[in-house]
Amino acid sequence: MVYKRLERFLIQLDAVDSTNDYAADLIKSSFVKNGATIIADHQLKGRGQRSALWTAEAGKNLTSSTIIFPDIEAGKAFYLNIIAALAVRKTLSDLGVEAKIKWPNDILVDSKKICGILVENVISGSKINSAVIGIGLNINQLQFHDGIYATSLAILKKQEFEILDIFDQFFGYLDFYLNLLCDSHFDLLKKHYYEHFYLINEVASFESEGEQFNAEVLGITEQGLLLLKQQEGKKAYDIKEVTFL
Repeated sequence: MVYKRLERFLIQLDAVDSTNDYAADLIKSSFVKNGATIIADHQLKGRGQRSALWTAEAGKNLTSSTIIFPDIEAGKAFYLNIIAALAVRKTLSDLGVEAKIKWPNDILVDSKKICGILVENVISGSKINSAVIGIGLNINQLQFHDGIYATSLAILKKQEFEILDIFDQFFGYLDFYLNLLCDSHFDLLKKHYYEHFYLINEVASFESEGEQFNAEVLGITEQGLLLLKQQEGKKAYDIKEVTFL
């Protein structure tokens, strides 16, 4: 396959603390191809948003981190979350699974989490110098710890999947959406994002600073803040300020 922006170069590991941390160290220590990806059978200390631990059964899921050099303005950083989420969603759609994107970048099927995404950027001046796009996609795992509201491809489709085949699909779509981003198709990307945005234009329950409230989900700001409509008007929240209930 010929890619527009990325080069498929895999580093496959049996186990690692965090694929994102491994990728970040790789960027610092050596020349890295645009698209180089670390894939681990077992991630010992995987991280999600808000520094939450991400746990996955060894050898059953896709835990990977892809290094990219996007050359976009720092103010457009959230579009990297958008393209990663769209790439995962389209991969699942091709497999007959329709998913929603829950802000900032969880992927849900029937309100159950099937994928988490963690994008970490290195900014130089006004530009994003490099980015690591980490995903944890539940593929062949059949059981989850109590209290974890999750699902997997194997549960949904009642069959096992080749993990590298799923990665190749995701990687191809990541390249496709990255190309749109680098060509400044921001409105088109946001349009696709909103088409699959969890609870868009619906009233949902949230918690902020220990207080619970209901608000209509309007979307996101250009900086990726969650935009909500409350009785007192519209307000934008960053990831540390609000959680869905």
